[in-house]
Amino acid sequence: MIITKRIIVTDTNIITDLNTARVLDRFINLDNVYISDLVKLHEINFKTGNLKLINKFKVISSTSQELIEIFDIQNTNKKLSDKDILNYIIARDNKGILATGDERLKKYAEANGVEVIRTLKIIELLYVNSIISYKDFVNGCVFLKNDPKTRIPIDKIDILLNKYNLVKN
Repeated sequence: MIITKRIIVTDTNIITDLNTARVLDRFINLDNVYISDLVKLHEINFKTGNLKLINKFKVISSTSQELIEIFDIQNTNKKLSDKDILNYIIARDNKGILATGDERLKKYAEANGVEVIRTLKIIELLYVNSIISYKDFVNGCVFLKNDPKTRIPIDKIDILLNKYNLVKN
């Protein structure tokens, strides 16, 4: 998969994990990576990572119509937060990919035709698109495995590492 569609980052877990993997700077510098205005305003703080770097995210603003639609969707989906719904709507309306670690949002978005990627897929895409080296790819996975705050199951990280273990770079 070539990274050409807009990617809308929906939560701080993705940012924190990419920061832990030490590939956030390369991800942010892609032309098509965005964060919604509400996430940036209400969820980003010093615990997320390097604020100077995070402030380089391109911001995609929500429209008044998108904000109104949140309530319609929330009436039928009470388990999704208003920010989750807004990020889904923004990704849908911009024909983008939703980058989220939230399982409920992932299921809802995919059921409604929006592509979803997670941290490990982002790291893999950065590697296969030659944005990071094989060494950065492996090191990023190892950093995630060794970080006690990472919510990504170690077996999923191992599966990704094993997928590329014969690649030489």
